[in-house]
Amino acid sequence: MTWQLLTAISVAGLSISIVLQRILIHKDKADPVAYAVFFQALVAAVIAVFVIFNGFSLKNINNFWLPALAAIVLFGAGHIVYAKTLQKVEASAFSVLFATHAVWVMVLGIILFHENLTLIQIIGSLLIFASIGLVVNDYRHLSLGKGTFLGLVTGLLFGLAIFYWSYVGRNVDTLSWAAVSFVGAAAVSLLFSPKAIKSMRPMLTKSILPIMLLLSIFYAIGSVAMLYAYKVGSFSLVSPLRQTGIILTTLLAFLILSQERTSVGRKLLAAAICTVGVVLIVI
Repeated sequence: MTWQLLTAISVAGLSISIVLQRILIHKDKADPVAYAVFFQALVAAVIAVFVIFNGFSLKNINNFWLPALAAIVLFGAGHIVYAKTLQKVEASAFSVLFATHAVWVMVLGIILFHENLTLIQIIGSLLIFASIGLVVNDYRHLSLGKGTFLGLVTGLLFGLAIFYWSYVGRNVDTLSWAAVSFVGAAAVSLLFSPKAIKSMRPMLTKSILPIMLLLSIFYAIGSVAMLYAYKVGSFSLVSPLRQTGIILTTLLAFLILSQERTSVGRKLLAAAICTVGVVLIVI
């Protein structure tokens, strides 16, 4: 598969999973640490099914143990802050804050791997980020505060985590690394609050567990596709292109969640601008 198609699959899988996450953890519906641990463990289990058929191998992982450890620790902490942030700010405002992680990935790719961006691709990237700004329901939600601070920290943690995670995935068996990294991240999240195990019980109920399983499947597909996209494509191009998921997430939420059906014209305009940005990047 091409990096463009893999990125599209990643965008679709992760966008659907984000809508499901909004339903699960928005407005303090779940303990952030318990959710982070349980969710990451489920994703690891889903990926492990594919690893069984593909074969498990972590050959050469010893040559990349430091970035591997960094990715696991950063993801473990990042998922907790991610959940806390989504509980404190509106989903649309959170999308803008979280999008800052793409900047970190893109910049690191340029600095460390000397990747190049053409002027047209830079314009395309700027259009994508501009379209993200349009989906914010109320810019007052981006005023300095605890929620905004957590959102920016989430972007930083995930930006660094995705970069190191993808770097390791380029050099070892992708599926095996994906499964191991999610198990490790779940363990790291649990270290922050071992008592969170007691808070997992609500997630095992008949009303929540099916949604968690469905969420994990889509997130696993999106994450593995993202890992392969970064493996065959460049960080500086895949990273901004993945942000089209924010527009897709907003439109999906508009269709599925009644409370998100606001500012239709602005959201459609954002989608149009985002589409132009995508075309400029991939041509």
